[in-house]
Amino acid sequence: MTDWIQSVSAPGAVARVVCLSRAGGSARDFDRWREPIGDDVELAAVQLPGRLDRFHEPPLSDLHEIAEEVATALTTLPARPYVLFGDCMGALLAFETACALRRRGAAPPDCLVVASYPAPDRLRTERPYGDGSADDLRQRLREVGGVPPAVLDEDELFELMLPMLRADFAAFEGYRHRLTEPLSVDIHALVGADDPYVTVTDLHGWRRHTTGEFSARALPGGHFFLHESDDAVSRVRSLALAGARAAHPGRPE
Repeated sequence: MTDWIQSVSAPGAVARVVCLSRAGGSARDFDRWREPIGDDVELAAVQLPGRLDRFHEPPLSDLHEIAEEVATALTTLPARPYVLFGDCMGALLAFETACALRRRGAAPPDCLVVASYPAPDRLRTERPYGDGSADDLRQRLREVGGVPPAVLDEDELFELMLPMLRADFAAFEGYRHRLTEPLSVDIHALVGADDPYVTVTDLHGWRRHTTGEFSARALPGGHFFLHESDDAVSRVRSLALAGARAAHPGRPE
């Protein structure tokens, strides 16, 4: 299961942040977090099949199935207080992974941090990405951003990525929330203050999905604010260290 988790060795780490990327993304999206996350927090990014070093594996298109696989991978990691973080589609995946861990009686995250996506039970009405032509999908991605122009401009490279992109969009567009009891872990929701697609108000629906603490916060930036500043990583780092302190109250600062 080690292929699913790409983590940086951090012998002195007291906490872990597990990151799940957006549709079309990869574990490499969080490379820029490695320095600001600090030596006391281990960064563990999830790598889904069909991209980068897992390119030759068929991509998965069922979000519930993916969540089960991620949950299995997380149970193989050494025990450590951890935060589960998801960006956009990764927010849904992080939520479903937390639900899968609960069903197994596995160690839950200290908190769930979701970014740039409304609550899982909200009916989505946007035009689908995954059911049009390749050219239509490419144009939609140009409009939204998040995929490097070099990929969209190069026909051969875009064709190579197309199966993974279609699988990712099928996963979150085909997702249906299953009625479950709210999680007991805290949920903290983040969004870019200038995001044209998701607002702070949209985030408040996440409150229904936890019996723990909830917060919704706007940070500087747009839909891809995670990659525009270090505000998000600073917030996630603080939450990870707070979880570590709660787990080991006697440990010196």
